[in-house]
Amino acid sequence: MRYKPSVLLLIGFLAISFAQEEELEDDVEYPDLDEVELAEEDDSWIPELELGATISLDLRHLTEPPHTFTYNENDIALRVTTKWEKAEAAGSLRLRGLGFSSVSDSADLEHISYIDPWSLELESAYVNLHGLPLAPVDISIGKQEVGWGVGDKLRTYNEVNPGDYEDPLNFGEHLGVNMVRLTAWFSATWRLEGLFVPVFTPARLPAPRWQAQPEMDLGEIMGLPLWLSELSTPVELPEVSLAESAQYGARIKGGLGPVDLELAYLYGREHLPVPTDVTIELTLDPEAPPFTVPVNVTVLGTFPRRHIIGASFAADILDIGVWGEVAAYILPEDIVQTKRSVMGTLETVLYPRGEYFKWMGGVDYGFDGWYTQLQYIHGLYSERGAAEMGDYFVLAVEKGLFYDTLKIRLAAALEVPDFETLEDNWGFILLPELTYEPVSGLRVILGGYWLEGDGNSQFAGMETNDEVYLKVQVDL
Repeated sequence: MRYKPSVLLLIGFLAISFAQEEELEDDVEYPDLDEVELAEEDDSWIPELELGATISLDLRHLTEPPHTFTYNENDIALRVTTKWEKAEAAGSLRLRGLGFSSVSDSADLEHISYIDPWSLELESAYVNLHGLPLAPVDISIGKQEVGWGVGDKLRTYNEVNPGDYEDPLNFGEHLGVNMVRLTAWFSATWRLEGLFVPVFTPARLPAPRWQAQPEMDLGEIMGLPLWLSELSTPVELPEVSLAESAQYGARIKGGLGPVDLELAYLYGREHLPVPTDVTIELTLDPEAPPFTVPVNVTVLGTFPRRHIIGASFAADILDIGVWGEVAAYILPEDIVQTKRSVMGTLETVLYPRGEYFKWMGGVDYGFDGWYTQLQYIHGLYSERGAAEMGDYFVLAVEKGLFYDTLKIRLAAALEVPDFETLEDNWGFILLPELTYEPVSGLRVILGGYWLEGDGNSQFAGMETNDEVYLKVQVDL
């Protein structure tokens, strides 16, 4: 058989190429796969997700007439945190079933909000950047809570966040607010923190039965005393602007040997309303007692500016914890109350321009399953001006039993408005509590409040608020 020249040429080229490949394979040295080091994958950009939740129940009942339930709450608190190598984002939601049915009409039975009231609260939502863009500086942006001071729940200048006084005896609770916070680290222990809160947020108040109602001297007209027919208490929030609403602050914090130190400054506003305007108007009220003049009273609450300078220390000496705080509250101008009535206008200085002081100190010690703590506080969060400052002594004793499955706690507080008139003006509260934790994260708590007082003490007006309570908390 005869082949065409082109076919013979192709076969020749193929033969030559195969021969060259065999020669190249003989010369090439291939590495051992066992000896090859594979490059590690950079997973620093992959976030680490953490989820958490807490289920809680809180039911309270008065031990004094009218012997009714006063508090009914069921909560689910959800927490989520996403972490990178140099950043994290976190947030928490609180789904609350709070209160009692408020049905007053058959039409209300069509709405679950009347039958079983509930609400959804955003407690926090923020981002932290660690060393970005500058290595020694951390940046935090969003809704969050910052704690200033060292006291156990009761502090003198922890005023960045407004207080959450919905449960007035659950001391130390605050509301989260939007802020920008910069933290510059000078060393592993010392840092300088600056913060900016753009929008003002007032405190949350407790139920009316927990609010001290001040005596009102309404005066008289033509020899007849004025009788309060209706009281309204509107508030006036500051304008939503940088000049009126924003607050600024800074603190430096660190340690010298066994002592932790802190110095802080804050320029902000009162979180509780101050009654700066009172209007008294005549009215008609058939329920008014004879020989009285019924009036409607409007008390306007505002939130004046203030400066706060605070300092604190904390140390552990011979296994005994010791801490203390002092704070100066500086009013840039007189806080004046204007009272308007048919008799004319009267202005009174409630709190003069200048400074007043609050301070506190405490010690604690633990031994053989016992824990004891004693704190002294001069000036609570609701007190303003030197004349209003009261003194409070708080003692707590706790004992764990059966490997802390059972905990017994007894706390007590003594209020002294004025040592010179202690016999006539005093307040006292006793808080016994029993906690049963059969498994880790599940707590059943039984406790109560017993309040007594006399004169112008804050506790004196709350003697009928004695309660017992049942709480259940589950950490998921």
